[in-house]
Amino acid sequence: MSGYYLMHRGWMDNPAFNDEPYSRRDAWMWIIENANYADGRWSANGKTINLKRGQICRPLRKIAEAWQWDEAKVRRFLARLKNDAMLECVADAGVTVISVCNYDDYQFPARVGDAAPDARVTQDRRITDALTKEGNKDNSLFANAQREDAPAPLSAQVVSIAGAKPKSTTGTRLPSDWELPAEWRQWAIDTGLDPPTADREGEKFADYWRTKPGAGGRRTEWELVWRNWVRRALEYRHEHPPHAHRRETATEATDRRRTGLTAAVARRMGEP
Repeated sequence: MSGYYLMHRGWMDNPAFNDEPYSRRDAWMWIIENANYADGRWSANGKTINLKRGQICRPLRKIAEAWQWDEAKVRRFLARLKNDAMLECVADAGVTVISVCNYDDYQFPARVGDAAPDARVTQDRRITDALTKEGNKDNSLFANAQREDAPAPLSAQVVSIAGAKPKSTTGTRLPSDWELPAEWRQWAIDTGLDPPTADREGEKFADYWRTKPGAGGRRTEWELVWRNWVRRALEYRHEHPPHAHRRETATEATDRRRTGLTAAVARRMGEP
């Protein structure tokens, strides 16, 4: 099934829905509904932020209030969408700037019915070209609400990642000959992994992403994916520290009993 169906902006504020927290699907629809339909400005914390089409700027607490979630849950959900290449998210000075990836997949560049399909395609191309040129001029957060490691949606900027081929905002797969770059390895060590563990995590990272099928195996920012991988590894080690007195396995218990029995027999045979 393909195509579009129209929903009026503001329908999610209907009182019939106000008494229940958002689902993840509701939260994603809220992002699409509240993203800027065209370039504009947003005032937050005494600053004026220039937003591109497909971007939204809100304090995290306001998003949490709208979704009836706690802020930690909002952060986890936004991180998941970013990891799935559905959006880019930048937080600074108490505000969060969200950029919806491939926003034109969800909204036409013009109002439905304002132009013939061919005209809409032409306008879409012009908007994409304009955003690309603008994005190449200025990467500052409060000029374009983006940063170097968070390309704006609709941009055709080429990003070079660890020798990979140039890629678009749809993402690329991890190259089959990928090896952990020295600077990525050093970042992992500086963050808390010892060198042998950093090497093992690099091998696990490569094995996992090379074999991940379909669109789920494509990413736009592999270095950011690696950093998140390292952070999760550190969190796991913190939550599951090695224990000096761990519970022995069944094999270890059998070996211990066998060793003890052998020693007892040897002592008995050595008695006068």
